[in-house]
Amino acid sequence: MSSRQSRQDEILAKRAKLAELKRQREIRQKEFTTSRQSLDPGELNQPSPLRNRSVNRDGEDLDALVSSLVDRSSSTAPPGTPGTPSGGKSRRVSGINQPLQDEGASTPRPVRSYQDASTDTQTLSFAQSQTVYEIPVETKQEVITYSKGVQTNEGWSSPRDLSEEEADGVTRSRSRRRRKLSARARELEEDQIRQRLRQEIEDELKSLQLQDTVPTDVSRFPARTLAPEELNAVTSSSDFFDFVERSSKVIERALDEDYDVLADYALQSRAVDGEDDDEYVGRKGRRIKEVAQFELSEPMGGRRMLSDVDFSPKFPELLAATYTKSAQSPHTPPGLLNVWNLHLKGRPEYSLHATSDLLSCLFHPHHPSLILGGTYSGQLCLWDTRARHQRTGEPVQKTPLTGGRTGHAHPIYSLAVVGTQNASSIISVSTDGIVCAWSTDMLTQPQEYLELHSPNPSAYKTDDVAPTCISFPASDPTYFLAGTEQGTIHPVHRYDRAGAKAGIDARCIYRGHEAPVTSIHFHPSRGKIDLGDLVLSTGMDWSVKVWRARPPSATSSTISGQTDVVKPILDISHDDLVYDAKWSPTRPSIFGMVDGGGNLEVFDVNASSEVAVGRARPSHHERDVYARNLSLNKLAWEKGQGKHVAVGGLDGVATVFEVGTELGGVESKGDAWVGVKKWVGRQSRGIMD
Repeated sequence: MSSRQSRQDEILAKRAKLAELKRQREIRQKEFTTSRQSLDPGELNQPSPLRNRSVNRDGEDLDALVSSLVDRSSSTAPPGTPGTPSGGKSRRVSGINQPLQDEGASTPRPVRSYQDASTDTQTLSFAQSQTVYEIPVETKQEVITYSKGVQTNEGWSSPRDLSEEEADGVTRSRSRRRRKLSARARELEEDQIRQRLRQEIEDELKSLQLQDTVPTDVSRFPARTLAPEELNAVTSSSDFFDFVERSSKVIERALDEDYDVLADYALQSRAVDGEDDDEYVGRKGRRIKEVAQFELSEPMGGRRMLSDVDFSPKFPELLAATYTKSAQSPHTPPGLLNVWNLHLKGRPEYSLHATSDLLSCLFHPHHPSLILGGTYSGQLCLWDTRARHQRTGEPVQKTPLTGGRTGHAHPIYSLAVVGTQNASSIISVSTDGIVCAWSTDMLTQPQEYLELHSPNPSAYKTDDVAPTCISFPASDPTYFLAGTEQGTIHPVHRYDRAGAKAGIDARCIYRGHEAPVTSIHFHPSRGKIDLGDLVLSTGMDWSVKVWRARPPSATSSTISGQTDVVKPILDISHDDLVYDAKWSPTRPSIFGMVDGGGNLEVFDVNASSEVAVGRARPSHHERDVYARNLSLNKLAWEKGQGKHVAVGGLDGVATVFEVGTELGGVESKGDAWVGVKKWVGRQSRGIMD
């Protein structure tokens, strides 16, 4: 309905109301006239007590007052006044016209005597009172904005004080009024309703606290049915959504706990789940067991590819996974980041969005509530799980898309956070050779901007470098290795140092891969022996390589100016493309890798440097033997205990495995560290020979 039609309807309603009021007034006037005519004239001739009292109060003589009034009326009234018999004059006393004689008549004029009101009381009769129209009292302060539609609206009445038909009409009128209000006015009105409900609850609590004893038959919080406006104000509030979200997740976590409530503790022994010898091949300590699998629901979009995974450094049950755009649901956000919980398998703990495909993600190591993500468009996004509007999934900060020296304009495949809790920086690298350092407080402008150029353009016929992955050593935040699409690994300095400028160090190069490098990872040395110079890399040449990185101070070029080429100390050839490999955060000799065949393999260099000690596949790959998207392209270890490893691939399914005691857990013995050190020495001597 248009605004003009609604205004005409409201004007017609006003006219009908005014006509009803006029009709009621005419009826009241007729009843009053009828009651006046029904009175006895003899009763009207009696003096009024009020008039008698007023005369006595003034101290004037009643006869003198009447005489003066009669003389005045006879002198001013024209002859032949209607109502005067025989053309005589009349006087009006107490509202009654009485005939008078002419002035020339000889007959004396009779004088009417009056009695006191105390001796003769006047008797009057009144008609029955009738309510013409009842207007309910406004009990609620109403917020009214200036508009033509609001100016003609009627006063608000509570539906509880009216009949059902009138209540329905009032409700519809209020609904129309709410639609005409602006969004800001509706928010203010809902805030007032919520404040009033909150005040009612506080008053109820105070009254219960003041009472010493509460009757058992009386409810502590008497329930009442909320009006539609009150119900809408409550259900649309952010506090209500947050409460429902938190409460439902708590219930789902409790229901998801795998606990046998019918356990019989009187039995002497009970088989532990996953400890049967027939279920696992080989030693029990090297078993790999699937514990959780997270699939995307239909509203999140189908056929999304998982691009990166990362465990939370503070909460080991939280796993972040990024996805590319959905081919089946174009209306969904292109970039998706889900934070999964191992105790909440039905839905993600948080679902975050981006305006472009997400290619990398990382939990901030010093601020666990912050999550970083790199997009295909070159934008770096920062989400904060503490923010109230995280329910919408929008990042709290993001870098500009203008390019130049203000950020990236090409895909970001790798991220890193270096520094301490009080002074940390976010390092991002894009495939156009741009390295930026950001602060979590401001992502509008990078703190550092570095362009990478090839040290030997003639070898590649171009000076462009396309980094695909980076990794920092645990002991030096100013130096990192970058794997490129050309298959080489370059050492990069963030700042100028003695003998080398900021950028790629031309004095050294790591050459061994014949295809683009897919991942690179420094050893997270945390033991008695420093193994931080070990580097693990994978490539599309179907190989996994282990390097011994040279510190920047020991790197030097020959007198002739030739570049020092570093060779890997271990080269493992594989049967398929190897997409990712990571060192275990707790075991010095353990690392895992995933390949294009959908396999997870775990190696132990102390046991064997060529054969994997553990192997596993996601359960849905085993069930669907004809599945196409079997590739696993990302791997992540749980950072605290190293007991879980997460993998994901092209089918968009994140799978979490639990490794045995020999492959995971905190290493308490020093023999493993010594064994790795001896193994590195043997491999290095073999390379030199």
